[in-house]
Amino acid sequence: MHKNSNKLSNNEYFLVCVDESNEFYAALDYACANAQKQKINLILLYIIEVANFRHWKGVETIMLEEQKTKAKELLDEHLLEIKKNYKLKAKTIIKRGDKVDSILKLLNNKRYKIKNLILGLALEGNDTNKIINSLTGSFRKKLNLPITIVPDNYNNYVFKNRRDTKS
Repeated sequence: MHKNSNKLSNNEYFLVCVDESNEFYAALDYACANAQKQKINLILLYIIEVANFRHWKGVETIMLEEQKTKAKELLDEHLLEIKKNYKLKAKTIIKRGDKVDSILKLLNNKRYKIKNLILGLALEGNDTNKIINSLTGSFRKKLNLPITIVPDNYNNYVFKNRRDTKS
């Protein structure tokens, strides 16, 4: 688990799942703006999905280390942007496993008072919508907090999204 070293004064959080999709950047912008207004902290969660390379243990170990390194770099980059553009404190967490299961475990962790799960919605079909479909479908009975769904065309971008970097 990777965490920033700042102690958080308020123990309430918005949870944002980190990836490199346009909808993530929309969700992150929305989360930052609202967390600042409400004086709530952020948790940035990066989930490394487990690949099935059990029969090649060395390959699995190398892939996992590469994914952890990528996750730490991405989270550190987002922490810098948050500090630069918002007066917020953020905690980063890296988990390994199924995305929906990892989110549900963190939401049920008594250590964190997560007030809202903020997810980005791809308006044109995308794999990240699987999390939204699961959490608003079969897993909705396991939730006890609001989910905010932010469309990927939310246009208050402070963070660069992938469309902006592909020139």
